[in-house]
Amino acid sequence: MLFRDIEITEGFIDRMLSSLSDGVCILSAQEPKHPIIYVNPAFESMSGFSQEEILTKPGLFLNHVDSKTSELEVLYAALLKGENCHVVLRNERHNGELFWNETSLSAIKDKNGKTLYFISIQKDISDDIHLQKTISDQIKALESAKERLEGLAQTDSLTGLFNKRYFNAQYPTQYSIAKRNNDNLSVFMLDVDFFKQYNDHYGHLAGDYCLKEISSALKNVFKRTSDFVARFGGDEFVVYSVGLSKDQAVVSANNLLEYMKDLKISHERSDMNYVTLSIGIACANWDKFSAPTELLEQADSALYHAKNGGRNKTVMYKPS
Repeated sequence: MLFRDIEITEGFIDRMLSSLSDGVCILSAQEPKHPIIYVNPAFESMSGFSQEEILTKPGLFLNHVDSKTSELEVLYAALLKGENCHVVLRNERHNGELFWNETSLSAIKDKNGKTLYFISIQKDISDDIHLQKTISDQIKALESAKERLEGLAQTDSLTGLFNKRYFNAQYPTQYSIAKRNNDNLSVFMLDVDFFKQYNDHYGHLAGDYCLKEISSALKNVFKRTSDFVARFGGDEFVVYSVGLSKDQAVVSANNLLEYMKDLKISHERSDMNYVTLSIGIACANWDKFSAPTELLEQADSALYHAKNGGRNKTVMYKPS
């Protein structure tokens, strides 16, 4: 059947528009505020207003202040210039309920190009918007959870320092980079003197507090961007630092001992009567080292000598 076989009457157009599931309204283009001159039943249902209440109202009477300014500007420009547009607006039903309205505006012109009417086809897309927001919120929640899990995988929950697992993942790479660039690389192994006695005497809560204070001291002394501080486990800590000479490494370690002296964390079961550290240092010799573990082993050996040598001291590893 061809359209020329159909009698296009006002009644036919009304029946056709009334059968649509999307809201339709026709606005006058020739009068101020573009009053509405026709709405279909779907528009009545969507807006909550009856046809009698709607007719002669301004074309944008459903618009709510929550609508995006940019979308409104597009719509205003189209109405002013007699052009088509497609926007999404926040509208308000008769009962005050807000909803998202996807609007397609088309200009109806006469044969001379003069805009006589606008026909607006509108769809309630609130469910789609809510679904998008739900999905967006879920994605943000998952990203936040991922960040927290990654943080937990990298840091020690008690001290906030990097953990042993993350140290072991990062250290070989940094070792290789320093070796390739022929940069100084120092490794410090530290543990708390008489920490078992501290815990036995003061309790584990005090022990946790002590480890947190030591962690703060480490972060205050080793605060260059090339310093990496980690809790290795229990009362043992490890630091690697790129760019420090042997003399600078010793100065940093001694600064940490002085920092602990100033903290004066009471330790009645220690000879010093305050919490002290033993520190072993090893500095890379690129002519001899073949594996990152060697430097760690040397720092650990220096730590052993520091503890056996009376504690509360720094020992630099010396090849035998």
